[in-house]
Amino acid sequence: MQVNYDAYAYSTEVNLNNRKSAAANRNVRKNDDNDLSYKQVESEYTNYTKEALVKDTVQEQTSFPSFHVLSKYEKYFKALNEHYSKVNEENKKFANPEKHIVDKYFNKNSPYYVKGLTQKERDICATAEQRVLMGMQPDLCGLDPVIRENFDGCNIFVMDMEWNQEIRDEMNSAINQAFEKNGIVIPKDAALRLTVDPYDFFIHAAGVNEELAKRIEAALNQGKNGYYLYNHISFCNPVNYGVEDPYQYIQGDKEKMVVYHFVNRLTGYDIRELENRDGKFYTPDGKDLWEVLKDKYNKLVADGNADASVLKEYEAAYQRIAKAGWNRTTDCNLMIDYKDSSLCDIDTSYGYGPGQTAWQGRVKSWYEGIQKEYLRERDEELKREENTLTKFEVAVKETEDMMERMFGEGRMSTLQSEETQLISPNLSELQKLLDRLQKDGMIVHLTNRVLNLGGELKTIQSFDCRA
Repeated sequence: MQVNYDAYAYSTEVNLNNRKSAAANRNVRKNDDNDLSYKQVESEYTNYTKEALVKDTVQEQTSFPSFHVLSKYEKYFKALNEHYSKVNEENKKFANPEKHIVDKYFNKNSPYYVKGLTQKERDICATAEQRVLMGMQPDLCGLDPVIRENFDGCNIFVMDMEWNQEIRDEMNSAINQAFEKNGIVIPKDAALRLTVDPYDFFIHAAGVNEELAKRIEAALNQGKNGYYLYNHISFCNPVNYGVEDPYQYIQGDKEKMVVYHFVNRLTGYDIRELENRDGKFYTPDGKDLWEVLKDKYNKLVADGNADASVLKEYEAAYQRIAKAGWNRTTDCNLMIDYKDSSLCDIDTSYGYGPGQTAWQGRVKSWYEGIQKEYLRERDEELKREENTLTKFEVAVKETEDMMERMFGEGRMSTLQSEETQLISPNLSELQKLLDRLQKDGMIVHLTNRVLNLGGELKTIQSFDCRA
């Protein structure tokens, strides 16, 4: 399953490992006031942890909506797979499915030629059908006719916005059900704030009395709830919509989160509880923690389960934190308010709670304008392409031009010394022609042959003509 990166981009996931019990200290860790914030692109720490490490137990069951970045693409892939699977069955009815696909999209003389598509759309459809024919899944591209016909196109900004709102609505419902189930009533004047730490993903409650806070935490800290809430808040950052990052998204040391999960995943240790002196962390039995980590990571590399080059990225973050000390910088906690039975984003009007969604209508209006302009340009492009050569026709013309350069003005022979002799073709040019036709999918490699042309032995790649 792949996504066309011209139109889409994946975002990071921060994954849960070894949740602490609900009886753990519910106070957020305090750090020095001197906060060295490290704004870091998501791709730098996205591969440090694995969601597969998170498992529900009999005692703890997740109630929040499942969170995975690929889930927002689900409906698009479903439509693509259904369409191209059906088309693939039709393609396989032909003796040469590959040639049929090429003819269908690029040969105007074919009775199966599909009309009404731009050149870009033809390339997208042909590639998708060829991928499915080879047992792969089609790529997701916003310009695919299947996406346009089923969803009027798609745009990453609109898609992310709608997906975040869907998750928020489901999360509100889950929280309200948890409160009702546990007999929890939030006072109308309460300023309930939920804070999720980036290590245990424990949901801390504040803004209400201590007894109620404990009940709220016990009700919400089940299964992967904290992990899902942390990820949801992180994805609700409005920065992609022309808004400055709210403070909570730029404060905190993200590398601490990376190092914590790296250490915990490899050794099971909580680095916050280990001795830190002379610029190093030490295991409970007195070993240099980094040496232990290297040994364990190198075993993963040897087994093919890790990339050796990534260890340097871990090391840079680890050594900085080891020298500075764990409490030198603040944690990248994420917070969200709860009022009127709904979660509300903080420090922004570009949110997904009550009174925070007016901007969504502006984004949709913007995209509608983009779509209208695209359809107008598409119509003009279709008119232009009616009088231009298709990829198939271009290949045929290039072949004819190549043959003309090799054999003369369409002649295979010429008079020499009052005799008619066959001119030996330029084999270098012929090989270039064959390579080009193979690249364009017009021919496929058959075997290596030694051809006797004009009395001269030459070895070239021979091909089986497909068109």
